[in-house]
Amino acid sequence: MILKKTKRYTILPIFGLIYFSLIGCGSKTIMVEPQVKYGNPSQDHVRKIPQVRYKERSDSVKKNKLPEINADEYEKLGDAMLSNGKYFMAFMQYENSLKKNKENLRVEYKKGVALLRGGRNEEAQKLFQLILKKKSDFAPAHEGIGRVNFKNKLYHIAKLNFEKAIGLDPLLWRSYGYLGNLHDLRKEYDQAVKEYKTALTIKPAAGFIYNNLGVSFYRSGRYKEAIDSFYQALRLKYTSDKVYNNMGRVLVKLGLYDKALEAFKKGSSEAVAYNNIGVGYLNNGQTDEAAQCFKKAIELSPQFYVLANENLKKCRLKQK
Repeated sequence: MILKKTKRYTILPIFGLIYFSLIGCGSKTIMVEPQVKYGNPSQDHVRKIPQVRYKERSDSVKKNKLPEINADEYEKLGDAMLSNGKYFMAFMQYENSLKKNKENLRVEYKKGVALLRGGRNEEAQKLFQLILKKKSDFAPAHEGIGRVNFKNKLYHIAKLNFEKAIGLDPLLWRSYGYLGNLHDLRKEYDQAVKEYKTALTIKPAAGFIYNNLGVSFYRSGRYKEAIDSFYQALRLKYTSDKVYNNMGRVLVKLGLYDKALEAFKKGSSEAVAYNNIGVGYLNNGQTDEAAQCFKKAIELSPQFYVLANENLKKCRLKQK
């Protein structure tokens, strides 16, 4: 708590001698001293008022130091910065935490995550490896190296890292999520669904996992289950534009064009939404409706002319 210095200033009304000139028969001048008192009545003159007491009060305030922030509080500050995308500031708070507690591997790992999310992959990997030298079975560090390899598109090695991580700690839900991503990349959608569901069993509030689950359902033709997953992501406040766009694509597959257009509008501009719904009509073989949507997209945004016009040409070719 920051202490504010409060000084009580004593009011010192200082008056000089007041001279009244009384002109009488003898032309005498009389000097009259007013009956006034200084702010400190125990002193006869302002020069005698002790000033040292103010200094003593000031010094006593300075002695009350601010409470020090401990390691856990620095860690919480770092977590808040990390969740808000302030990766450098998060890194610095974790550094401060480690100055208070050098042996906290959990904070060391979080420091690596801040580096990773800030695009410093190589530095993050070195830090994760350093942690494993201290404690070879520290599961989050294996997950961290897996995340680095995933970003570097070393998918086979990343898979081994994630499997190692959950072998050491079966509750690392992010590792299951990444394994689901890897199965999606291989078009192994049923396996991806299984991994995402495991992650959600551990972390039911992970909205982005529901989005990924919906994509897997969509790609495997399980459209109604995909819609349910996207709605669940939105209920959990994961309102990324890609959720609305993914939902729009599924609604097009179900022939629910009005709802699809509404979803596309929430995920992008109106011009983009009309282009997207046009693509849906075109893929479903409804070329006339598709052409109208592409024309609307061009009308709404001349800057969107090139893409929408190319799609319109495709419509006309199919119509011929």
